Parts: sequence; structure tokens; C-alpha cells
Amino acid sequence: MQKMSKVILGLAEQVLAQATEKSSREAVAAALLLAHVAWNRAVDPLGGDQVGYYRKVLGALEAENPKCLPELKSTDGEAIIQDLMKLKATRYPTDDRIVRVCGITPENNVHVEWHHRGIEGTN
Repeated sequence: MQKMSKVILGLAEQVLAQATEKSSREAVAAALLLAHVAWNRAVDPLGGDQVGYYRKVLGALEAENPKCLPELKSTDGEAIIQDLMKLKATRYPTDDRIVRVCGITPENNVHVEWHHRGIEGTN
């Protein structure tokens, strides 16, 4: 089983218009957020952010850097999430991990906390 941080970063990189190293911190954070939401929706269709609370976080990232969302391949968050859900289903069809926390550390590393579906706790 691959490290979850590597898996989520790989999905997030799919929605960035340019390489992670050339993208703003806010754009990378937005891509990670969308990958996080997509992953959880794919694992548990009734769980995850079904009502779009992620939009508030995207708005906060955009307030910090108004140019960050155009750094994504699309500004349609729901379309990106749908594409990432399909990618998750194709690449990791049996992976049942639920992402609890996903973000960038001060050292610019991706940090992910997760647990298996139906099992509380964090790995």
C-alpha cells in the first residue's frame, strides 16, 4: 500500500496547470483539497463533502492569492472532483482509506491522516 500523502499528491498534480514546483502554495493547497474531497466521495458516496463546503476553503485560498484558482486546469471544482473520482476508481479501486486531514506542512511536505473505512482512528 502506497503512502497516502504520495497518492493524494499524485491526484492533485493531475489538476494543476503546471508542475507542482512552479505552482503557488495556494494552488497546490486547492488541488490537494479537491483530491481529498474526491477521494472520500469515491470511497464513501454518502460521506465526504457532499454539499460543497470545500468552496469556502477555495474562497479563502483565493482571497490569499487571487491568481491561484486559474493555476488549476479548470475553475469548476465539481468537474475536477468528478474527474478525480474516476481516476481514483481506476488507479486505486480497492483502497478504502478515508482521508481525515490533508494539507501542506510549513516545510512544504504533504501531510495526510487517514483511517480505513468503518474503522475509527488515524494512521
